[in-house]
Amino acid sequence: MTSDEPFGYRMQLFSENGYNLTIRPNGEIIGTQDDADLDSHIEISSGGEVSHVRLLGLNTNLYVCYGTNGELYGEVDPSNKGTVFIEEYQGSYSAYKSALYPDWYIGIKKNGLPKKGYRTRYGQKAIKFLPRRL
Repeated sequence: MTSDEPFGYRMQLFSENGYNLTIRPNGEIIGTQDDADLDSHIEISSGGEVSHVRLLGLNTNLYVCYGTNGELYGEVDPSNKGTVFIEEYQGSYSAYKSALYPDWYIGIKKNGLPKKGYRTRYGQKAIKFLPRRL
């Protein structure tokens, strides 16, 4: 298998706060409680190193990315270093820590809005996700 071949797992990432991680066509990252929302279908693929991953919205073809301001957004370019996350296991949940900003995790707040990276911490409910295969 060459590095150009797609490899990954198609799933929804369901947060402990009750939302699926969703990438909208306009690049907005939010949580949705609609399990049938196609924008919540994510492919997890290799980020180049062990435990490094990228999260691609299958419907939007955008990658989850952290900007310098701590905001999550959908990025077209997979070579952007902000699209690489380190997958960690926290009990039966997975958490996704930015490889570029190691103190920042992907998080969805209780109201379904994304949590700013600099407000996330290890063990928070907002950063824990259950991967559910499609």
